[in-house]
Amino acid sequence: MIIDAKTVVITFSIIGVAMYLGLGAIRSFALSIAQENHDANLAIDQSEEARRVKRERDADNAASIAFAKVEPLLPASALPQSQSTHSSSNSISAIDEETPANNATI
Repeated sequence: MIIDAKTVVITFSIIGVAMYLGLGAIRSFALSIAQENHDANLAIDQSEEARRVKRERDADNAASIAFAKVEPLLPASALPQSQSTHSSSNSISAIDEETPANNATI
């Protein structure tokens, strides 16, 4: 075997091309693994989010059911007044004050 400049250059160029192709193959393999891992993480996050929303909805339903059972037992002063109920009662009382027939019967 003869070792001269031409053989060394050819050997280095073959090794360089082989490393370039090998690293490209490794890079594409690593990219496919990373994409699969990302997709798996997204699926896990979506399933956890769906479970969290379901638990939150179930807790809200349980709270409203419990309040519906307890509401008749609460005194009227302890019940929360909603803004819509309050404004509608004001409009009804305003109508009652404006109607002369209702004032005459009071």
